[in-house]
Amino acid sequence: MKSLKYIIISLALLCSAVAAQACWDPWYLPKGYYMYRVYEPMTEVPSVADERNQVVVNNCQAWQKATSTTIPLEDIYHVVYTMDLAAFEAVYDHPKAEYENVFLQWITKKDRAILEFLYLAKTNEHLRVKHNSRWYYPSMKTGARMNLEEVAEKALKQTKAGRLRDRYMLQAVRALFSLGKYEQCIALWNAEISRLPQDNLMRQMILPYIAGAEFRVNHVDNAVTYFAEAGDVQSVLYCTGRSGKSLSRVEALEVVCQYAPNSHVITETLQECVRRMEPEGAYFWDIKFTPTSDYEKLYALSLKMANNAKVKSRPMWYYTAAFLADLNGKVAEADKLLRQAENYRTTAFLEGSIKVLRIYLDAKCSAYNAAYENKLLGQLKWLDTMIHNNLNTYVETATAQVWSLKNGQSYYYWNDMLRRILLAEVCPRMMKAGYEVRALQLANMADNLLLNLVDKQIVSSYEVDDHGDYIETDTLLTMDEYREYPVFNGFDYSNHFFELIDSIGLKTAERYVQRVQHPQGEFDRFTNARSYVSSDYLNDILGTQCLRNMRYRDALIYLGKVSETYFYHLNTYMNYNPFSLEPKRIKDKEFKYDFAREMYALEQSIVLTEDPNRKAQLLVKYAIGIKNSFDLCWGLTQYYFGTTFWGSVCEKRDWINDKFTLAANKKVTSLVAQADQIATDKELAAEIQYMFCNYKTIARKYPNTQRGKLVRRQCDNLYDHHAESKRYKSQWKWPEWYE
Repeated sequence: MKSLKYIIISLALLCSAVAAQACWDPWYLPKGYYMYRVYEPMTEVPSVADERNQVVVNNCQAWQKATSTTIPLEDIYHVVYTMDLAAFEAVYDHPKAEYENVFLQWITKKDRAILEFLYLAKTNEHLRVKHNSRWYYPSMKTGARMNLEEVAEKALKQTKAGRLRDRYMLQAVRALFSLGKYEQCIALWNAEISRLPQDNLMRQMILPYIAGAEFRVNHVDNAVTYFAEAGDVQSVLYCTGRSGKSLSRVEALEVVCQYAPNSHVITETLQECVRRMEPEGAYFWDIKFTPTSDYEKLYALSLKMANNAKVKSRPMWYYTAAFLADLNGKVAEADKLLRQAENYRTTAFLEGSIKVLRIYLDAKCSAYNAAYENKLLGQLKWLDTMIHNNLNTYVETATAQVWSLKNGQSYYYWNDMLRRILLAEVCPRMMKAGYEVRALQLANMADNLLLNLVDKQIVSSYEVDDHGDYIETDTLLTMDEYREYPVFNGFDYSNHFFELIDSIGLKTAERYVQRVQHPQGEFDRFTNARSYVSSDYLNDILGTQCLRNMRYRDALIYLGKVSETYFYHLNTYMNYNPFSLEPKRIKDKEFKYDFAREMYALEQSIVLTEDPNRKAQLLVKYAIGIKNSFDLCWGLTQYYFGTTFWGSVCEKRDWINDKFTLAANKKVTSLVAQADQIATDKELAAEIQYMFCNYKTIARKYPNTQRGKLVRRQCDNLYDHHAESKRYKSQWKWPEWYE
């Protein structure tokens, strides 16, 4: 839309058909954000402090118990998990050296047996990586002092006795499995390992290898049982599929829960199953939930696990059952189940998910009153805190990309949930209850809280160098700078708040601005501090709505408060004279204000002018201004234009048949009729009718005028009735009074 000499927004170029409408709606509906959350994926290298990697934590704690509780877990983690074979060999060869790592000090000075074991384990892992490579061949150099067969042999010798026998069993199984000696793995399991207690850490770490070995020797039923005990849903699905007994993911999860109800790996599959059922609000349509057999099975499984006293993660299952109940429209049942989950102590991660679902359910089923508003304020304060406290570099970088948040993309759970709850549930319910101003406050906060917090944007653009070549550049701006940058504004005129305030009605918009300027309580102050409340932005919206309502005097008041610099980042502009029926190029930076001023002046002149012909001319100019402000110069009354505007918060907009457009067209017709009626000069009256293509009226009422003769002469050529022929166009000029 904007005419820039050297800068062109790259995404606008890719979406030119949409950009021509000045702004467009997010690609994803707010209700499309995934809410269910029990599994936190690893986004960085695991550490012993990371509770999501329970095997790492448990193993380091076991080494601490076997040595000394004074040894930091991080020191153990570094030696066991991050040191490669070469680094460990240097320690192994120089045990008398001094080391800062306390665990290394212990195993080199006080417990040589652990040093020997870890050397074997490091060698084993190093060789297994080489051996499992597709480029491996037996004669290749491995960089180790022994081969995999020797590792297996040494490990097997230590499996009969000793305090490290369980750990040597793990190394023996790993080496044998890599060598393809599956029968030996199974034999060792049956003879020794299977007798270890269920909660033995080494038994748990060995189990997946035995399951794989059983599958390799075609003992599929045993493999499925062992994979289920290990919590490996994917392998259960694979094994049953290969055996012809295909299971759904939910059915495989049922098998895993039967054998390993407390497995820490259940959460990933459980979340995947629920999210496959959770409707995704992508693009512009609603995907309604339909219960399936898998849904019924998962809901029943959730209730069964939640009521099982032996299950450690009962709040997770109550939370899951509550979420599934709500998916199926059983909000009261969901509320009851969630209260059960809230009665248990759980991890901070799951507690956050439970609190989000509580806010969501309250938004759906609570009566809107003062008590709920107080509760909502407290809930929003908590969400605000979570958004602040969980910011990281990834979130800041994603937010700085101009289109990420604007397009409704999901990349930050806490902000996603704020937007989903407010925009998809609270705002529509408040609108329905008559609390439009509060709905506007919350929509503004939902769209702008994170932007205000991060306060930086990356604008990708192309610049033209001295040779005429395009060079892609990234410009980092603050939000204030971005909103004044002379490029397409990807937020202020495309978000849900703008859509709502632009369609909710002028009186409500005015009341909202009054509350921004004069807050009436803590709720107002809370939302204002987390919203975009630029006076330029709000006054421009109000002024534009006044133009749309044909209230030109009021438009002058609001538009007169908009600063000059603000016009540089508007997504609309006016290239044509709004008082010309034919496209006539003009340049007007303050086009809205100037138009309102001219229209208001016309209104006053029409009232004061007594000469009927002069008044008729003024009425026509006024009518043309109204007509063009909804058509050729639509940027005066709208921020986007097309047959249909895809709404997300409010109803869809059809600008062609919008009530404002229809009212404007009706008024134009009335003004032209009034001008025709009062004009005493028939030539002028015919000219007026001709300007608006009312040819039948000219032929009927003014046949003997110049325009009447022209129309009658060309009546056989309907295409020429608009004086489009080159012969006529070259001779035609606007009347002097109109110029």
